[in-house]
Amino acid sequence: MSYGLYISSEGAMSQEYRMQTIANNIANLETPGFKREVALQMARHSESVAIGEIDFDTGLMTDIGGGVHTIGTHTEFKQGPIMPTENENDLAIEGDGWFRVRDLANGEEFLTRAGNFQTDRTGTFVTEWGRSRFQLLDVDGEAVTLPDPNSKTWHITDDGVLHDVGVGRLQQIALVQPDNLKNMVKVGENVYRFHDVPPGELGYTDIPDAERPRIRSGHLEMSATNPSTEMIEMIVASRAIETNVNMMHTQDEATGALISQVLRVA
Repeated sequence: MSYGLYISSEGAMSQEYRMQTIANNIANLETPGFKREVALQMARHSESVAIGEIDFDTGLMTDIGGGVHTIGTHTEFKQGPIMPTENENDLAIEGDGWFRVRDLANGEEFLTRAGNFQTDRTGTFVTEWGRSRFQLLDVDGEAVTLPDPNSKTWHITDDGVLHDVGVGRLQQIALVQPDNLKNMVKVGENVYRFHDVPPGELGYTDIPDAERPRIRSGHLEMSATNPSTEMIEMIVASRAIETNVNMMHTQDEATGALISQVLRVA
């Protein structure tokens, strides 16, 4: 394959990955708690540099770069806008902090900023994302549950305490802070788990009462994605794909012309 054709095809594929990431951000503009992702790309070194045969930036023919290389995505964890919903089951964290939720299918715990909960027939606060169903957990790791599923007199205070007029204080919703956001891996669109966590550690720390952010009942944190930014990024990526494809056509035509000329001389 022509080296120029190889470079251009790599560029087109990298921009296609970028387009897919942007499209996913746009598709989740209305998803509560969604965090924007950015495709990470970097210059690819030549094979000789990559395997250590020569040093980078030697000026040799074998030091010609290999185009652009996609290395994955980066999640931006900034807070999205908080919007009123008039539904007491909806919860929004105003500040740093994450909800603990448990997957009902396998008991695995995750963290999330999405607070679009509802109470099931047992009075337990649950939420559904995709095919999974999750329970909201309290500070003791127990499911947040109303003693009377039909109660209409419960409310959640700003410090995350579930109260019922007829019973009093019930449970306090768990709020935690990840030890390292870089260790968080997105599972689906709304929940995160940890990787590279030492054995015996959780990967997060309970937020002390004096530092707990406000929990706003009847509100939701919406997607942190800006539609205008994503549309601009999509146009830029689209133009980059178009440029690389045009370069592939140019390389192909140049190669064809060279072969034809060689054959005529022969």
